[in-house]
Amino acid sequence: MRAGAWLLAAGLAGALTALPASADAPAQVHLVAASIPTASPVPMAPSVARTRFWPVVTALPQATLVPAILADGEVQGSPDRTFDSRRPSDPSKPQTRRHVGVDLTAAEGDTVVAMEPGKIVAFYPFLARDPADGGEQTWAILVAHRDYVALYGEVRASSLSDHHLAVGETLAAGQPIATVSGTAQLHTEIYPAGVTRNYKWPVGEAPPPQMRNPTQFLLDTAANGLRIYPGLGQSTVTAAP
Repeated sequence: MRAGAWLLAAGLAGALTALPASADAPAQVHLVAASIPTASPVPMAPSVARTRFWPVVTALPQATLVPAILADGEVQGSPDRTFDSRRPSDPSKPQTRRHVGVDLTAAEGDTVVAMEPGKIVAFYPFLARDPADGGEQTWAILVAHRDYVALYGEVRASSLSDHHLAVGETLAAGQPIATVSGTAQLHTEIYPAGVTRNYKWPVGEAPPPQMRNPTQFLLDTAANGLRIYPGLGQSTVTAAP
């Protein structure tokens, strides 16, 4: 089913409007992500679909500004949210692992949608928030899309039940699948087909062969994809420019 038809059939016509993802972003040239690490870079995630949805439904400004280290050496967005930043992000603590995803701007309670058609292949506990922040246990959804597996992370534990979904179900592009947790961001990772769990990258070790850098994929989605906006009126799907 086409994404627009799915939105209408699901009864979301009064709540969501889909427009080009870059509609409220400043005009910019095509952005190119840096190869990381320089000597032996992690392969970039595939980016071949003609139509892809931005994964966060949010009213926040600059939501599609992808945190990225660019090929010209510039850093876009928060450096702590980019691929290959260090964890823990507090520099006063021993940094033991590399950040294997990109954290996208969101507000707690925002809806997460499937970027392309796919199938839910896993749903499991992901990041536990600091007790000082309430100690919430966030979860991750892994969706097998045509050319890759995407991890939609730091979502609420009730995400699947709230959206009447289960592991094994197929999804339409743009279909709501989750709700952003109290971390107020969507953590995104991408892996090759067949992967059913996330992988860690310890500092000082080579990256796992299953790992892909999602930065260029997200930059392309921000520039050319569709974005669903919370709002009023009939839901529409407008072709990207």
